[in-house]
Amino acid sequence: MRGNPAGQKRFLADIQRLLSTLLMREVADPRFNGVSITRIETSGRQLLHVWVYHNGESDPELCVQSLNRMAPHFEHLLRRALPRRRLPKLQFQWDEAFEKSGDVLQMLRNLETP
Repeated sequence: MRGNPAGQKRFLADIQRLLSTLLMREVADPRFNGVSITRIETSGRQLLHVWVYHNGESDPELCVQSLNRMAPHFEHLLRRALPRRRLPKLQFQWDEAFEKSGDVLQMLRNLETP
């Protein structure tokens, strides 16, 4: 299977950087404090999957629903910031793999201590 071309990788990195900045600066909702964008993947030309994780105790389902309701606002701001003719729609999803990686790291730390 072919990897992403360099231009697409730069585009996805720019989207991730801009969305992270927007979450920190543009959104005044305290529920999103600590929300991190862990990765972004394309699904054709029409959709971007934005994987998020929140280290706090907020409900993952509620967090993702709120972010998906705000997706048109983020899309509008991204269109203004990026010089592209069209931008794919955003779909936020909870990153369970990131959560599991933290558990694995904790188990490794526990093995190191005598």
